[in-house]
Amino acid sequence: MKGRLWTSVYLVALVWPMPAFLASAPSASAVVVVAAGVTGFVVLYLRVVWTALVRPHRNATPYALALLYVVTAAMAPILGEMWLFATSYFLITAVATALPERVLPVAAGATVVALTLALPLLDRPLAEYWWMPLQTVVFTAAIRAFLRLESANRALSEANVKVERLAVDNERLRFARDMHDLLGHSLAVMTVKSQLAGRLAVADPERARAEMEEVEELSRQALSEVREAIAGYRELSLPEELDGARRALGTAGVRLEVAAGPLPADVEPVLAWVVREAATNVVRHSGARRCHIRLGVEGGEAYAEVRDDGRGPAPGPGADGGGGNGLRGLAERVHVAGGTLDGGPAEGGGFLLSARLPLADAP
Repeated sequence: MKGRLWTSVYLVALVWPMPAFLASAPSASAVVVVAAGVTGFVVLYLRVVWTALVRPHRNATPYALALLYVVTAAMAPILGEMWLFATSYFLITAVATALPERVLPVAAGATVVALTLALPLLDRPLAEYWWMPLQTVVFTAAIRAFLRLESANRALSEANVKVERLAVDNERLRFARDMHDLLGHSLAVMTVKSQLAGRLAVADPERARAEMEEVEELSRQALSEVREAIAGYRELSLPEELDGARRALGTAGVRLEVAAGPLPADVEPVLAWVVREAATNVVRHSGARRCHIRLGVEGGEAYAEVRDDGRGPAPGPGADGGGGNGLRGLAERVHVAGGTLDGGPAEGGGFLLSARLPLADAP
C-alpha cells in the first residue's frame, strides 16, 4: 500500500512541462489532446506498476506497457524535451518493475535508443544531453536492485511468518502430547484406586481411606505436572516413574518385575516417558496380570522394554494399530531424541513395547 501511494505521489512531476506549454498560448484542441495524453499516461503507468507491486510474480500486461511508450512518443512533439525528461523516469520504473530480468536489458536498451533518437528530432543536440541516455541505464539498474532488495525482504518476512506459525504449531503439539501423557497416566491410576476404594468401603474402611488419600495426592501431583508442562520445562524422573508404575500396577492387581541397569542421565527422561505410557496402557487396556520392565545399555544404545501378558493397548480413533494417541505422542518424543519405538504382540503372547536411544558418546 505504501509503495502504491508513493508511486502515485511522484506523478506530480508530470506538471513540469505544463508551464512552458501553457505559456505558448495553445489552442483549445491542443489543450484537450495534452489533457487526454497525460491522463492516458497516468492510467497506463499506474496499471503497469500497481500490477507489478500487488502481484510481484505476475507480469504486467505487455500491451499497457507498449501503449505507455506510444503515448510518450505522441506527446513529445507537443510538450518538448521537458516531457521526455519528466516521463523518462516513469518509463524506466515501469520497465524495471514490470518486466522479467531476461528481457529487461532489451527493453532498457530500447528505451535508451528511443530517447537518444528523440533528442535530435526535437532540435536538441545530443552532445548537450549526452547524460540523459547514461542516467537511463544507471536509473534502471538502481530500480532493479531496489526491487530485488524488496523481493528479498518480502521473502524473508514470509519465511519468518511461516517459522512463527510452525513454532506455534509445534508448541501446541507439545502441550497436547504432555497433557495426554501426564493426565492419561494420573487419571487412569486415580480411576483404579477410586474403584478399589469403593469396593473396600464396607469390608476395609481403613484401606479404602488410604486409597482415597492416594487419589488426593495423585490429583495434586497431576496439577503440579500440568503447571510444569504449561511452563515448558516438565522433565520426568526415571526412578520416580518406576516407583509410580509399581504402585499403579500393584493397585490394578498386576505383578511388576523390574530389571534396571545403569543409564546415562541424558536418556533417562525419555525412557521415563516410555515407562509411564507403558504402565498406563497396562493399567487401562491390557487386562494383564504380570508386567516386566527391562532398562539398560546394549550395543551403543540405551533401551527400555515393557512386556506384559495381556492383550495390549486397544487402538483408538484414527490409530494405526499402535495404541492410539498416547503411543503416537511417545513415538514423537523418542524420534526427537534420535531413537526408535516399536510396539506389538510379544513372542509367547502378551504385548511388548520397546524403545531404543543412541548414546551421545557412541562411536
